[in-house]
Amino acid sequence: MVMKNNAASNYFSAPYDDSVFNSIANLVIAVDHRGRITIFNHVCERLFDLGADQAIGRPISEIIPFPGLIKVLKPGKAHIGRKFVLGNSLYIVNRTPIKRNNLVVGAIGVAQEITELHQIATELEETTRQKQILESIFKHTGEGYISINGQGCITMLNPAMAKLMNVSATDVLDRHVTEVMPDIQMNMTHINGSSQHNELLQWGDKKMLVSRYPVIMNGKVEGAVNKFVFQGLDKLASAAHQHFRRQKDGDVKGARYKLSEIIGASKSISRLKDLTRRVARGPSTVLITGESGTGKELFAHAIHAHSPRRDGPFVKVNCPAVPENLLESELFGYREGAFTGARKGGQIGKFELADNGTIFLDEIGDMPLSMQAKLLRVLQEKEIERLGDRCTKRINVRVVAATNRNLTELLNEGKFRNDLYFRLNVVNINIPPLRDRREDVLKLANHFINRFNREFNLKVKQLDSDVAGFFEVYNWPGNVREVENVIERAFNLVENDRIELKHLPQYLVKQKGSHKQSGGDKSLPALLENVEKEALLEALEETGGNKLRAARLLGISRAWLYKKIKQYQIEL
Repeated sequence: MVMKNNAASNYFSAPYDDSVFNSIANLVIAVDHRGRITIFNHVCERLFDLGADQAIGRPISEIIPFPGLIKVLKPGKAHIGRKFVLGNSLYIVNRTPIKRNNLVVGAIGVAQEITELHQIATELEETTRQKQILESIFKHTGEGYISINGQGCITMLNPAMAKLMNVSATDVLDRHVTEVMPDIQMNMTHINGSSQHNELLQWGDKKMLVSRYPVIMNGKVEGAVNKFVFQGLDKLASAAHQHFRRQKDGDVKGARYKLSEIIGASKSISRLKDLTRRVARGPSTVLITGESGTGKELFAHAIHAHSPRRDGPFVKVNCPAVPENLLESELFGYREGAFTGARKGGQIGKFELADNGTIFLDEIGDMPLSMQAKLLRVLQEKEIERLGDRCTKRINVRVVAATNRNLTELLNEGKFRNDLYFRLNVVNINIPPLRDRREDVLKLANHFINRFNREFNLKVKQLDSDVAGFFEVYNWPGNVREVENVIERAFNLVENDRIELKHLPQYLVKQKGSHKQSGGDKSLPALLENVEKEALLEALEETGGNKLRAARLLGISRAWLYKKIKQYQIEL
């Protein structure tokens, strides 16, 4: 074995003609069986900034971190087409073992820089991908596309266009467009680099919109692509006509709900709808009160929808959702440079956005006292002042506010301004909780069943009789929002055409059992309080005591949850 090693050493210590390797533009490096460098050509010297006389004889690991040639020596197997990065360049290398008498006596690596080739290949791959995307669009779109060159000859048309023309694509390629479409009144052959958009044309019994886009290559117009829209134009025209008719007839702009979309036929809701319809006609500020989940925002939308301002904007501001230090700039806007991080050019505030319309201030009871004073001034003076600005601006905005908190208690605690309260409470619309209008519960449940049937693509017909009976006696602490949440949850579990008891949340199933044991006297306040308390406990247990998640599960606000926890003395 010693003799073989000596033979290998002698083999590599023999002189070689380095002019051959130095004349190669590729990186060439070789090692003996011990991993010591034996060949280090001029390209290596340049790339590693090291002379051959300093490299030859040294272990390759001292010159190149993680050298691949060492991995070739032991198994004696070549590495072909391996890639590596050196500096900012990408190389491809072939590493080959050198054998003598079936003994690996060294290894040689030859690497070539392929950075530019790699970029070209990447660009080609991306171009091919984009070409495939465009071809797929042209193939599957319902619009017709036809491309012509600078002489007006057809170079491409998609299946939709071929179908419209009743021709085969291969039969019309390279033919002049006027030969194929002689009857169409369109100047498609005048190629001057200009575009045309949505020109209405009649071709036979079809109406179509035609657009033309120039094809420009290297600054020269090489042809044009023509797009034909001919499907569904009658429906589009009909929809546009209906849109303009609705605007003319005074349909809603900005608000999403009208009184007809508020579900409920109980006496209390019917009275509230009549009151809202009358109040909507005037300019007075409105304060909407009621527990969380009763539908205060729906009534705010309806006030705007039935008011003379219905063609103006409807802007909603959720007061607790905006940090206190940003609320003023959110409501009134700011000038450029008003504070650190202010947007260049400033920003318009919500009140300005709502000019000639309605602004809805939701959860007004949670507005900080400092902002209450500034809001009072806006209500009194009908003008706003941007943050960082000394000039005021007149605005014409109707204010609708809502809260689920008891403002009288907040007044006594000094957390709400007395003067602002009376300025807001010009007209009060108090929405009763669902437990006070139980005849609306099943109507709401059926409304949500119809809605979720569309969203889930199901065909649920009704509630099981046991579920319907329980719905009528349950206390519904989360009000309408809780009904919506319960029905939506059931739709994720329902297996047939009706919602059964097993599809309800566990806290409701337990209350159903408690109701049976109590004899079913739904008029007893104690029973209702027990149901409400059990629902709170179930939700808190299911969420591990997380109050925010428990409130969301029940469809109530966190403030209302805290109030109920205090009322029932629930220990956490």
